[in-house]
Amino acid sequence: MNETTTVADDIEARIASRLKSRREELGLSLADLATRSGVSKPMISRIERREASPTAALLGRLCAGLDITLSGLMAAVEDKSLVLLTAAAQPVWRDPETGFERRAVTPAGTGSSVEIVQATLPPGARISYPALPAGAYDQHILGISGQLRFESGAEHFLIGPGDCLHCALDQPHAFANETGEPCRYLVTIARRKPR
Repeated sequence: MNETTTVADDIEARIASRLKSRREELGLSLADLATRSGVSKPMISRIERREASPTAALLGRLCAGLDITLSGLMAAVEDKSLVLLTAAAQPVWRDPETGFERRAVTPAGTGSSVEIVQATLPPGARISYPALPAGAYDQHILGISGQLRFESGAEHFLIGPGDCLHCALDQPHAFANETGEPCRYLVTIARRKPR
């Protein structure tokens, strides 16, 4: 087993643990979370026991059912001992279904309400997420290379290199790469403070 595999296994173990602890913090049973997320009770159980590796779309649905963002989940499982997070130390997670790659750019444990993720979406890949609570989060998407199609509710936008889109996360949304080349982009998510 190489070092990369060990790190990926460790991140997956922490994801499973954090999903379970968040579910328990909210006082939800497996059945409750299944109802809230649309993910079957057996699948949730398998993920929590590390018998299945969740896809990005599945994690997005579970996070919506747990009232957190995917970035929030990932921030909670990252090493909190660093303030400077070098490129070599940034946790990378790959969706086993689509090949989507998520790199956590921002150091965890700083208390910041902002999270930055560098993403790579392979050709032909599409990831859909449910809406999050209105007014809780918003995001900026900055194109780095290739062309990203971003859908929010009934609207869609094409984001190329250097283009930046701001949007709330209160509508079902999707990221798609309809080209033959990988698409790279940055996502900055901000948790809004309650008024």
